Amino acid sequence: MSKYLTLQNLGWLLTAFVTIMLGMGGVSKIIGTEEMVGNFNFMQLSDYLLTVGLLEVLGVSLLVYPKTSLYGSVLIGSIMSAAVCMHLSLGFPGTMMPILLGVAGFAGYKLRTL
Repeated sequence: MSKYLTLQNLGWLLTAFVTIMLGMGGVSKIIGTEEMVGNFNFMQLSDYLLTVGLLEVLGVSLLVYPKTSLYGSVLIGSIMSAAVCMHLSLGFPGTMMPILLGVAGFAGYKLRTL
């Protein structure tokens, strides 16, 4: 295997992807962008907008730090599982991205710890 592309590096790459995607989503929920407020109002979950944003940011923070990355991957997986359930129950077509982010979060953790 190449000395530059190892499984640990792939794990860090997946972790970076999840961190950027969920970090941006979490921050946009915390600051209450128009899109996120509209989405949560449509789902009748506007009371939980800040909570979900804080949990996403906490999840990626825990995922990045090696000693707590297991907890971060579990938290991210839980949040993304809930997102998939909400999308399916409301008939939203976009369930692939939450599934991808949840799996990538756990895969990134697991590859980094090999």
